[in-house]
Amino acid sequence: MIENTGLKRPLGTPAVRFTRFVKRLVERETLGSNTAGLRWHLDFPDSQRSPWILPGGWVVQGWLVLPDSLAEWVGKVEIVARWGKTFELSHPLSIRRPDVIEAIFGTETAEHPQVQCGFRFTVPHFVDQFSLFIRLGDDQSLLTLVEMSHDHIDKASPPTIKVLEGKQGWLFLDNDTNGSVDQYRGRLRLTDEGISQWQKYLQGVTQIANSISAAHAVLVAPSKESVMGPHYHPFAEGSSGPIQQLLALPEARNIVYPQAHLAQLGDGAFIRTDTHWTQQGAMVATKALAVAMSLDPGAVDAVFAKDKYKQRKFTGDLGNKFTPERHCNIQTLSTFNFIKYRHFDNCLPNFGRLMLVVNEQALIPEICLIFGSSSSYSMMNYVCRLFKQVVFVHSAGTLDPELIKAVNPAYLVVQTNARFVVQVPGVKQSLLELIHEKRARLSKDERASVAKRRIDVEPDDVLVHKLNLIPWLV
Repeated sequence: MIENTGLKRPLGTPAVRFTRFVKRLVERETLGSNTAGLRWHLDFPDSQRSPWILPGGWVVQGWLVLPDSLAEWVGKVEIVARWGKTFELSHPLSIRRPDVIEAIFGTETAEHPQVQCGFRFTVPHFVDQFSLFIRLGDDQSLLTLVEMSHDHIDKASPPTIKVLEGKQGWLFLDNDTNGSVDQYRGRLRLTDEGISQWQKYLQGVTQIANSISAAHAVLVAPSKESVMGPHYHPFAEGSSGPIQQLLALPEARNIVYPQAHLAQLGDGAFIRTDTHWTQQGAMVATKALAVAMSLDPGAVDAVFAKDKYKQRKFTGDLGNKFTPERHCNIQTLSTFNFIKYRHFDNCLPNFGRLMLVVNEQALIPEICLIFGSSSSYSMMNYVCRLFKQVVFVHSAGTLDPELIKAVNPAYLVVQTNARFVVQVPGVKQSLLELIHEKRARLSKDERASVAKRRIDVEPDDVLVHKLNLIPWLV
């Protein structure tokens, strides 16, 4: 039996004695009878009290005390929350609860070995229920299924992207849907199901590339935290996040993860007030990608050897969260701009964007098809000087096999961001359906903006016919 002990501790009040004991038979996975005598309680959420809701989500707070039979695990316990199939949130017992120790053991000593028996974290607002586990090493057992009270959902602040301020003015993402902070701290991890889905995805990418005899690579843009965090992030970096799990897979041999290359750039790798890498960082990533696909490193270096940059002020997607806005100076490429080489661009915002860039002076007279994310845009200044024709789809790595078959590229690139690893992409998406769905969701002003910026081609355009792109030029 595992005891769920109803010790109540209202915030800001002194410790109180036990008011009740509730014994609950727990559905065990592997711990079995080893959990006998374990005592725990969930303070929040609790149907008997109003929820504790922050802009970052529902607060989950409680405590857990081990029996003598598990004394060797004191200080090693993890509380695990799981509301999806591919990832889970894991937190140690890190909060001191002398009130619990006094109530259970009748002692007020602050030196009790289990005084640090409390936990507190948040789960996103959209979560209506989750499973709570206790994990001891490789073994875990279900504590309870937690359900949120929708009677109080109106009290929840709308989810907002907050910003963590690091050292020397460096800004980092916080409270995003991918749990960037928990990933960086090693507290958010892929489940066995998530790992299995990544294995199937990577196998699928290889099979599709091999079916058209295309050189291919999966470029994962390192998070800003993983490169700049050790120097400037307010929290310490963990060692077992999703990206480490992904890179450890045997199927990861075609993954390009240029963390070390970016680290060599120092502060020039990422933008101080933005989540993305700098243009120099994009250039370094492009070089790593090119080498992985067997392009000659010397020839690639020569293409970018005469590039020049100029300084300008930049706000960024983190700096604009402040009032007044935060700015920094960045180095932007001044001797080349891929915008001038666009042959077609539907200009849809983010997902569903389709673009064809043509550069007759490129290093290689071949087609490169990229299924990428926002980090790909700054790479276009470099990629389109390596490949004569670049077809870009904003899909964060999800593939459309029909488009791949139609374009038949010599080089196939998949690009996603490390913080997206908790969302496993697929290999069977319809780009045409994605485009139609995206257009249907655009507001009137957004449609007008897209129509103004869009670059179209004539119906009889020779190149788009040669690339079999006509069905997607809607």
